[in-house]
Amino acid sequence: MKYLISFHNKQGLENIFPIAKLLSENKINEVALLDLRSMYAQPISNLEIPKNIKVIKERSVFKNIRKLNKLNKLIILFFKFLKIKYYGTYFDVYIFSPGGFYEGRLTKKFRNNSKKTYFIEAGAKIYLYLNSQKELQPKKNFLDNVNGYFTTGESPKIKLENFTNKKNIIFNYGVPRYTNIVASFKTSSNHRSQKINNLLFLTSAASYHKVDWESSWQSKIIEEIINSSLSDNYILNIKVHPRDNFGDYEKYKSLKNVNILHETDIESDIRENHCIISGPSSSIHEVSLIGRIYAVIWPFDDYKNEYLSPESLVKNVDELFKKISKLNNDLNYQRNLFDMQLLGAQKFINIDSDLSAKNIIAHIIKENNERN
Repeated sequence: MKYLISFHNKQGLENIFPIAKLLSENKINEVALLDLRSMYAQPISNLEIPKNIKVIKERSVFKNIRKLNKLNKLIILFFKFLKIKYYGTYFDVYIFSPGGFYEGRLTKKFRNNSKKTYFIEAGAKIYLYLNSQKELQPKKNFLDNVNGYFTTGESPKIKLENFTNKKNIIFNYGVPRYTNIVASFKTSSNHRSQKINNLLFLTSAASYHKVDWESSWQSKIIEEIINSSLSDNYILNIKVHPRDNFGDYEKYKSLKNVNILHETDIESDIRENHCIISGPSSSIHEVSLIGRIYAVIWPFDDYKNEYLSPESLVKNVDELFKKISKLNNDLNYQRNLFDMQLLGAQKFINIDSDLSAKNIIAHIIKENNERN
């Protein structure tokens, strides 16, 4: 069986590499990694890939193909016509994480050739939960050319089933990028309440996604936090999202009690801080499994929902200061909040994600054996 497996960012690579490696261990399989990072304006690092896995690097005449107009999409398809035709003809199965414009064209070509395609979720789809994120929402038929979609957990699975009305192709095995977090969680000791000294603010990729209103709000809220008493009483570490603009934060580098973290390991960053602050993000659920508490700062979407629990939500810097002060001074409250957040996290991240690579491969092999 010939497998084409693509990724266009770090999270996607973390999902597909374990699958590619396991598939390549069987000598009857031919496995090719399709590296699309340069097409989506993503940082490119060197990859250590086993010799039995082929690497194909795609490039584009445009810096970022994520949000092209119709004319530029036609230009891309003109230049990539023969490549797409080759991939759909030569390979038997297409696996990808995450999705995008180019991946969509590949799935259509594979499906037209009666071949199967599989989409591995990189993170919970926030647009399924929050009205404020609707502009990130794809068309309801975005899975029409996909044979299997693998979610991070049960809540995203149910939400996506309702959104697409495709219950028979959506599966919750967890995803490989959460393997280490889940494995560590299973063997770690219980959370210990502790005094809070270090705060970690996780920025979003709003600017990359061209959600200008959110990017503007985030800039203002970070400025407010830095100018508040929070930065006097605590060490504030700002973790710049891999798809955020690092240059926007360099002006804060020399400030007292403020550090800018860029291209660092997010799991290590979370472990080295005591409380995590973020807008809506799939990372907040990772925080709980790593044994830390979090506060979501978000003044929008003023209604009850599964994603924004009122216990974890603050709407402005004053509320954030009060929340952190209470967590710092009342360790029983801190413990209870952590327990509540951990229960919520397990709805979004399958606690057996450390088995996801094997389970996803078994699913794909079974489906394609049945086809043959």
